[in-house]
Amino acid sequence: MKSLFPIFKNNPELVYLDSAASSQKPQIVIDWVADFLANDYANIHRWLYSLSERSENLYHQSKTMLSDLIHCKESEIIYSYNSTYCFNLLAQALVNADSKWEKKIWHGDKVLVGIREHHSNILPWQTLAQTFGFIVDFIGIDENYNIDRADFEAKYDESVKVVSVSHVSNVTGQIMDVKTLKSKLRDDTFFIIDWSQSVPHFPVNVQEIGCDALIMTAHKMFAHTWLGMLYLQQKRIKELNPMILWWGTPKDVSTTDFSLQWNSDKREAGTPNIVGAVSLLKALEFIQSIGMWAIREHEKRLTALLIEWFREHEDWIRVFGSLDRVEERVGVFSFEIKGKSFNKIGEFFANHNVCLRSGGHCAYPLHKSINANGSVRVSIYLYNDEQDIQSFFTVLDELWG
Repeated sequence: MKSLFPIFKNNPELVYLDSAASSQKPQIVIDWVADFLANDYANIHRWLYSLSERSENLYHQSKTMLSDLIHCKESEIIYSYNSTYCFNLLAQALVNADSKWEKKIWHGDKVLVGIREHHSNILPWQTLAQTFGFIVDFIGIDENYNIDRADFEAKYDESVKVVSVSHVSNVTGQIMDVKTLKSKLRDDTFFIIDWSQSVPHFPVNVQEIGCDALIMTAHKMFAHTWLGMLYLQQKRIKELNPMILWWGTPKDVSTTDFSLQWNSDKREAGTPNIVGAVSLLKALEFIQSIGMWAIREHEKRLTALLIEWFREHEDWIRVFGSLDRVEERVGVFSFEIKGKSFNKIGEFFANHNVCLRSGGHCAYPLHKSINANGSVRVSIYLYNDEQDIQSFFTVLDELWG
């Protein structure tokens, strides 16, 4: 698989273990985007010429492939700029919903998020809470870094209008049982899932979970940056008004009033990221050619090697996450080494041409809850192999020794 990614040919000594931050791009995606820009690019919507038509067809093909991947309708896929932007758009729509809609968030209501969430699923709620007077509360984790069910049951009362959680933590790599969590919610609770760290790694099915919305990002699954994907149930698209309006969103505009589209177009204001959508189309075709289960099985083998090594060295290294079962996690591990700064560790690895992430990983509440200032994170993907894992172990041994 490594040979399909030119970054490794051009950097032959590179050990890239930072895919939770962003994935590398296969040659097929790079070539396809270059070919599209050279032969087919034009702005989309309202087209009357073939170049624009070809661009729009590719744009919608990417949505069709994504909807097939997660088992929803193409009309329920909304493109934005990244997952952070998607969270902001959705949160703003919920607080500004029509006053007759029962799910509008208002003064005294509560939004429940996980303590392990990325800041993109925290800051939009906290910012709006300061203006609208609702409460943002956090669901804790238990001793195994899973959701604390007792804490959830204690906090999930009649005031909760929204529950928003990640499927997979970008710090611990652990998979949350979102299907069971959904079964605990009332019908009047708006349920949002951040799938940014799960969709690239194993099959997911939105119909089986039944969430109102889920949020993903393209650059973690071989596509370009600046493309976020929001799944929103069709009925929610009709019920929630967008906060950003521009070309594509209105049905009609006069000097005194306007009306909006009733489909996903009303949430894609202005010229969208056409190139990003085309890169996603080819990235999804690449993933399909390999198979999501094949990707999952490959990563599980490497994850098992990491689990085994971390278990054998627990006397001097602390891993933030369970090391019990490979089936309950993805290949993301955050850790600290006794007596060593996480930034110094990151620098040491960088000097050995091993790419890791060090810091708070945009998850400060989680780190504070486990009494850690930060951590070092290793994360794997399809293009990693046993030699990459061995290189990681070798540098760690040298660091400690």
